[in-house]
Parts: sequence; C-alpha cells; structure tokens
Amino acid sequence: MFAPGEGAIRLFLNGEQVAQTTVPTGARLAKADVPLIIGRHNQPAIINGTFAVNMFNGLIDEVKIHNSALTAASVSAAHQKDVQSFAGGTTPKARMEMVRSRYDGDRYRPGYHFTAPNHWMNEPHAPIQYKGKYHLFYQHNSHGPYWHNIAWGHAVSEDLAHWSDLPVALAPTEDSVAPDGVWSGDAAYDENGVPVLLFTAGNDSQRPNQATGLARPVDPDDSDLVEWKMHPTLVTSQTADLNVGAGRKVRFGDFRDPFVWKEGDTWFQLMGSGVQTTDGKDVGGTALLYTSKNLTDWTYSGPLMTGDVAAHPKTGQVWELPTFLPVGKDGQGRERRALLVNPAFPAGPGEYSSKYVYYWVGTWDAQARRWTPDTTEPRLMDYGDHFTGPSGTVDDKGRSLVFSIAQDRRTERAHYDAGWAHNAGLPIELSMRPDGDLGFRPVEEVSRLHTGEPLLVISTPTSHTDANTRLAGIKGDMLHIKLTLERGTADTFGLDVLRSPGDEERTRLFYDAPAGQLGVDRTRSGNNSSAEPGFGIHKGPLALSDGTLTLDVFLDRSMVEAYANDHKSITTRAYPFRQDSLGLRLFGDGSTVTSMTVWKMGNMTD
Repeated sequence: MFAPGEGAIRLFLNGEQVAQTTVPTGARLAKADVPLIIGRHNQPAIINGTFAVNMFNGLIDEVKIHNSALTAASVSAAHQKDVQSFAGGTTPKARMEMVRSRYDGDRYRPGYHFTAPNHWMNEPHAPIQYKGKYHLFYQHNSHGPYWHNIAWGHAVSEDLAHWSDLPVALAPTEDSVAPDGVWSGDAAYDENGVPVLLFTAGNDSQRPNQATGLARPVDPDDSDLVEWKMHPTLVTSQTADLNVGAGRKVRFGDFRDPFVWKEGDTWFQLMGSGVQTTDGKDVGGTALLYTSKNLTDWTYSGPLMTGDVAAHPKTGQVWELPTFLPVGKDGQGRERRALLVNPAFPAGPGEYSSKYVYYWVGTWDAQARRWTPDTTEPRLMDYGDHFTGPSGTVDDKGRSLVFSIAQDRRTERAHYDAGWAHNAGLPIELSMRPDGDLGFRPVEEVSRLHTGEPLLVISTPTSHTDANTRLAGIKGDMLHIKLTLERGTADTFGLDVLRSPGDEERTRLFYDAPAGQLGVDRTRSGNNSSAEPGFGIHKGPLALSDGTLTLDVFLDRSMVEAYANDHKSITTRAYPFRQDSLGLRLFGDGSTVTSMTVWKMGNMTD
C-alpha cells in the first residue's frame, strides 16, 4: 500500500502488516517505461537459458487497484470478509499436488518406469522398507523441469512395480541446515529399527557447500512416513586436512551423497569426493569412509578406495553416489561386495558426463575397515550411455537392489515444452556370478506390470524369419520382450524395436559375435530434434560361452532397456518421428530363436 501522505509504503499479508519502508511525504508514482506485470518479475532470472523464474506459483484470483491508500483496519476487514466467503470460514490450504494425467498423450513419457508426478527429477535414492512398504526418494524440483530448488520427492510401493506419490519429504528452508538444496543421500535404520534419512545439505553460504544432514520421521507409526524433521545440526562435514594418503589431499569442496549401512553396533557412511596430489593434480574419485555408534557423531576412517583418472578418464575426478552392497559369499566363505560409483567432472558437462556407472567386486573386512577389490580395473555396468545415478538397499528377502536414473538427454527447450525431465530405470537385483563378476537383472516383480495374456509365445526353436512372420501383427511401445537366441552361423544378430513398417526408423539391439560385443544402434531411431546430439552406436564386451544370448527387453515409450544374460545391460532412449514406429523384427541369418514371449505392460500407477 502506497501512502504518500503518511510517507510510507506498507506490505500486508493475510490482513496484517508485515513490512514497511519510508518514502518522502507527498511523493508521487512515476510512470513506468515497461508494462506492469503482476505475479512475475520484469527481469526474472533465467536458468539454463530457458526457464524464467521469480514468479508467483499458483492461480491469481482477485486483483484490485485503489486510487487512495487504505487504512490498516480496512485492509483487515476486507481480508476477513474474503475468508468468511470460504467454506467453514477458513482460508483453504494450498494444493501443491500435481495430477499425472496432465501428461496423457505424451508419446515419450514412460508409463511403467518410475517418474516424478511433474517437472524435474534426477536420481532416485534412499530406498528402504518399512512396515511392509518400499519407500523411494528422489531429487525433485516441483516448480519446473530444471535442476534448481532441489527437494526430496517421495513415493511408496508394496511390490516395487506400482508406486503411489506422497508429499515432498524434505525441502530446502531458510532456517534449516539445507537452505539451498536437499541433495542426494540414503536411508538407514536407527537403533530402534526406525528409518532415518541422511542427505547432502546444500548451503551456498558455506565452503564446502555440501555436508551430511539427518532427518527423522515425525510419526514412526505412520507406514507412509509422510512427515520428516531435520536434525538441527550437520552430522558430517568435510575438512581440508582429511588424510587420503601420503603426498595427497582431499578435493575440498566435493563432499556429497552419503551411503549408509549398519554392521553390528556400528554404522558406516561413504561420502563421494575426490583426491588430488598436494600440488593440485587430480588423482581420481574416492569414497570416504566414516563410522558412528549413534548416527550423529561420525569418525573419519580414510578412503575406502581411490580411482585413477589418468589411467581411466571416464571414471572422473570425483565419485558421486557411492553404493556398497553385498552380493554373496565366495568359495572361501568371504563376503563379497560390489562398489558402484557415478563419475563426476567438476569442470562441467563434457564428453563423459552423466553416462556411466562403474563397479568393482571384492572382499570387505568390517572390523579392519578394509575393502579389497579383485582388480583396480573399473568395469562398466551398462553400455547404453543413459544409466547413471546408482543407489541401493538390501530388502527383507536378502536381495541387494539398485535403482538408477535413466537420463533422457533432451534439450532444455524440450524439457520446457514437455513439462518433465528424466525418469528412473527399473529396479535391479545384484548377484555374484560363478566367474566372480557382478550379475544383475530386473526384479521379478516387474512381471506384475504385465496386462493380460502374452501377445506372443514361441516355446520351440524356430528360424528368425518364421518368428518375424508371427511378430508381424504385434505393435507397441510399452512391451516386455523376453527371448533366447542361438548364434548359429550369424555374425550379427538381435532385435529391432520401435520399427516403422518400411524400416525407415528402428532402434537395433545387437550382438556382434566376431567382436564379442553387445550393443545398440540408434542411427535410425528417428533422432527427434528434441533430443541432444550423440545418437549413434554404443557397445561393450559380453562373452557368450555357448553362443546363447538371452535378452530381457523393456520398451516404455522413449525408454529402451535390455538385459543380456543377467550380466550386462543397455539403457537408452529413442524419440521416433513417425507415429507408426511401433514394430518388432528379429535379424541375423543363420541364428535360431529358441524362445520368445511378448507382453503388453501397464502403468506404474494402475
């Protein structure tokens, strides 16, 4: 309210004055050179060159302009009159939930892979079970499809296949340890078996702007764990003097993504970071190990492992989201574990950014706080260049489960136009293979997404040409295809998906037998202009001991996810132009189709 006669400008909220500033008595308003915009800044901040922020979030109902200053009493009376017009005479609560149906008809938005109800998500994290339900949290911006103002989205499931949205669990607030973002973290159980959340607390007024915060449920009896309260102080902070080896120093400022587990009476925490020489040369990423007896007081133990970025540039100068899970015991009775990391490159987005998850398998001695990998050579989990951001847990069935983010690799403008960005990969189960390497496959519960009887069943060996005749009438972009192929005399064989009738568009999953490689060819996937450049051929090693290739393929609109021999995977995206790019076709002269089943898939919210 502009009151020049009183030399003041006053601000009222809900009928009460909340702020005031002085102006010269008798001052007049000068005519503006730009239009008056209500609910939006005339010069908003622009994020990623695309998203204008600094605006009202909601619907503006009634706007009035008065030609004279109102008294405080009249402002209060007008507010009370408005309130009384609502049911019950109280102001309605803000409705912040988003209706998923707003995206109906979006041909690229996945239906049965987990997605945020709206706008932005990156990695899912902190999976945990409680009172018969799986909880999954994820990095979320409910204000738009861009990375900013990050909070913890929250969903719950009874079967890992169907998910229900819950309110945001943790959000950045000015009076908390995380005023600038609640970034990735993990979940664990306290001494009473009640879940706690450990998160990366973002605070740009501090250096580093990353530390570990803790949150506890307000009501432990609530199986949905809807409300959480942050601990008032940080529980782990990085210092520049951490011992990471002779002649080395920690990469100060990179300290994020806690992963927590308990053994005996001790909790262990890994934090992603990096190591440099004392003169500032990058050595590689690292997972820093801490221990605690109470979840709030942590003692630094040292690096669990440090990478070698000079020898393996794709593993990054920093490791994010270190995930450390049991995968069984070897013949000597030693517990085997897998360490998964997400490479990060502090210089900014580049050739290797947001594409890979590397892993090592080895033995873990909790008492000695020592991890011994079988080899220092990093191994790639997925060859599709879209599988990133691992997180994991051990469920009540004893399974080590891993969740991931499937990067959509679309332009910022495409995110703006679509209103959403990214989704999770299917939850996978880790195991130890007889050869000592890591095995993994989708959890069995994904079969609960099948709708009706199979569209096709081939149970006796046949040629790929005969199988294609039977496939001719099957179309879809939400399918589960399970098939076993025998190489025979074929050099290259596999399956085309999202194929147009004339073969103008297709995404090809293939095995190159002479090279011993599994791959995906997206050179004819359509490469819709909404996607970032880089469509091409991606592949990696996969040995077939007897010429048999088993593929578990999941099509979910733009998602193409394939698991080969429970050992390696391809996670990729396809954005066809053509509406009829919905077909399937086998290829590989001389190969045999041993078995094949195709199911139609339902939605994760059904």
